[in-house]
Amino acid sequence: MHKTVAVFGTMDTKGEEYYFLKEQLERCGVKTFLIDTGISPRPEYPCQITAEEVAVVGGSSLDEIRKHDRLYAFQIMGTGSARLIRELCRGKKIDGAISFGGGQGTLLAAMVMRELPTGFPKMIVSTIANMRTPPFEGVKDTVVMNSLVDVSGLNHILKRSLANAAAAMAGMVLFSDKTDHKSDSGRRTVAMSMFGVTTPCVDRVRGILEAKGYEAIVFHANGQGGKMMEHMIEEGQIGAVADITPGEITQELMGGNCTAGPHRLEAAPKKGIPQVVVPGAMELANFMPPSAVPEKYRDHRSYMHNPNLKLIRTNGDESEEAGQILAEKLNRSIGPVTVLLPLKGISQYDSPGGPLEDNDADKRLFEAIKKNLRPDIRRIECDLHINDEAFAERIAEELIKIY
Repeated sequence: MHKTVAVFGTMDTKGEEYYFLKEQLERCGVKTFLIDTGISPRPEYPCQITAEEVAVVGGSSLDEIRKHDRLYAFQIMGTGSARLIRELCRGKKIDGAISFGGGQGTLLAAMVMRELPTGFPKMIVSTIANMRTPPFEGVKDTVVMNSLVDVSGLNHILKRSLANAAAAMAGMVLFSDKTDHKSDSGRRTVAMSMFGVTTPCVDRVRGILEAKGYEAIVFHANGQGGKMMEHMIEEGQIGAVADITPGEITQELMGGNCTAGPHRLEAAPKKGIPQVVVPGAMELANFMPPSAVPEKYRDHRSYMHNPNLKLIRTNGDESEEAGQILAEKLNRSIGPVTVLLPLKGISQYDSPGGPLEDNDADKRLFEAIKKNLRPDIRRIECDLHINDEAFAERIAEELIKIY
């Protein structure tokens, strides 16, 4: 059976480059489906979906677009492209999607990729691939490839980059395993959050759950990991949560690099799936590079996790506020919730004699959680450290009770 890749982009400004990509994809054995997102159609680069059709689906027309500014054009063509390609995907008319560009092209491509499901092959070849910038927010498992040079004329470097991208894209659609492993396994799925400083706990819980027949899916609590966990819960891919490391809440509170945004720990309460929650790593905020630490935290206790990463320890006030936020989010839960509090520390560094140990701040965190939680939400205090084996065993035991 032939596989088809949607190739979308501005044919008016980069038609030559897109047609080269089309040829390379076809050379690799896949069919192409071209979509023009430009606003000045060029007949020498015909597409299966024209720019006018994209504009209409986006809620306007090319004539109307030309009366407005660049932002209006971007919004209309981006919206139209996202709707069309999402429907092509849902209708199984395409098996993958690819686009390329600079800042504007990357933004539009990302707008489309956000609408495509996890596991669906998708790629952006971008001039800003090596930058930590907003265009790549929410693109899930999109492959992002550095174009090395600007997309402006077919020089030998860009040709090689586009040829490699075509080969990679073809490989994904031709040879990737399309098995629905989730339904295939029939196992109950548990999402787990983990940071390096909570790894011993999470690994122990995962081992216990897997031995009992559960499928544990671990997310790195580095901001992007938390966002992906929230997304997969919303999609219905997760049956329960062992949220052992919701420290991204504190990262958001303090402006750390590992924030998952303001909506962390909201999907599970809304979906009503079982939750066991531990305030792991809620005493930390990451700052990279160390010079990025705000002036207001310069007198806080800190620890150099590596040469490029400085950890800032929360003080009592910040710990109390973080605990209140956690409790308020959990209070929205419509499903079963158990909160476990490890009284001897909530991370590797916050351990007896550890570099960021602060019993008073931890106590204020715990008290804020207990004070603000709904009375019907079960909370359990354990005279253990988060990375103690006995604490991990208790987490697993409590999760098995409710899931």
